[in-house]
Amino acid sequence: MQFIDRKSMQQSMDIRVPGWTKLAAISLGASVPAVFLGKVLIAGFSIFPAIAALIGLFQSHERGFDFRTILKLPFAMAIGVVALSWLVSSVISIDSAKSLITWLRTFGILGIGWLFMDFLARRPEVLKLVLQSLITVSIFIHAVAAFALYIHPAPFELYALLKGGEPLLVQMLKPYASVTVCLFPVLIWAGWRLGSIWKTLTVLTLCLAALTLYAKAIQPATSAIFGLMGSSILFLIVGGIRKLSRYWAWSCIAALILGLLVLAAFVIERLPVPPFNEDMQPQLSIPDWHRQVIWGFTVEIIKEFPFFGVGPNAVNLIPGADTIIPYFNQEYIPSHPHNWFLEIAAETGIIGLLTFLVSLVLSLRTLARRAYQGSGPAWATIMLFGVFWISSLGNFSIWSTWWLTVFATLMSFPLAAMKMDQQPD
Repeated sequence: MQFIDRKSMQQSMDIRVPGWTKLAAISLGASVPAVFLGKVLIAGFSIFPAIAALIGLFQSHERGFDFRTILKLPFAMAIGVVALSWLVSSVISIDSAKSLITWLRTFGILGIGWLFMDFLARRPEVLKLVLQSLITVSIFIHAVAAFALYIHPAPFELYALLKGGEPLLVQMLKPYASVTVCLFPVLIWAGWRLGSIWKTLTVLTLCLAALTLYAKAIQPATSAIFGLMGSSILFLIVGGIRKLSRYWAWSCIAALILGLLVLAAFVIERLPVPPFNEDMQPQLSIPDWHRQVIWGFTVEIIKEFPFFGVGPNAVNLIPGADTIIPYFNQEYIPSHPHNWFLEIAAETGIIGLLTFLVSLVLSLRTLARRAYQGSGPAWATIMLFGVFWISSLGNFSIWSTWWLTVFATLMSFPLAAMKMDQQPD
């Protein structure tokens, strides 16, 4: 199994890269690490690269994108079915305007991710510059964070001053932890693909990132760590299946899917049924008790709206969702359910969830096939795929613009390399 390859990033540099293209590449590479300073920054850093990518697409004589061919692919068909089912959920939503905007934004981000991939796959030197920017900004951000956590809080104090006196606490780093673990597989692949000093810088970045995740054990980033562990297991499973015969490979896959369904049923069966009262006791050791109450309320919504759900990004608008639970002094659903599986099921129904799960399985199958052919970027993409979706089982709303943009942007880097590496020299 070859996780990382180094197919010629030292290709000819005879064709000069325009300055604005270089700036776009540097900005794109910095966009995800910049989330440390504020979620909105990823949009600011991504706007110019998106414009540059769009201009490059229209200027290119060979677009490299045949709609008729792409639409015949099983994965593309699955995405189309997902889009259609979610559109139906949006139209019949309890808040159609909000759901339709969410639908448009979600598939718009997917389109921007493809645009970034196409932009980077056209010129090796641009992808190289993006990866260098990613590593450079990542090591700087994590070095500053580690210094503030373990040596002196001066960077936190400066940040607080710039933000109008709001203190930056260690707890505020917790959301960034999920971004950090998403960076891990891409940084590892990027460092070894670039080679030379970039390997050393990558190792140093990972060490600093680990210190940021630990955060002096004040508030461990459970979802992020869980995502990293789950992704490692997924990596081993995909690698292990490769060594099995076709019969045993499919048997293991079927057993794995069945096991996940049994686990999901086990968890759902033990969630508290609303209304909550203080006499109730948790039947699960994890997650925290309040999150179990949130999930229990969400499950009841799924039962009430089983087919197409209540509409994307609208579950918190259901009557009773904003009811304050005295025991926690929190709402039943404070903005979102903190679990993408339940969130999609409640908001797009069982139909929307099943079609989406099929698209995930098909995309993972495609990545596995490329990985088995010796593609280093494919292995990195599989790990990123696992980190994102496993950590999202316990953190942000799956409709969050910044969170989806993080995923789409990071995915575009190894996917661009996959596309580039399969092209004839």
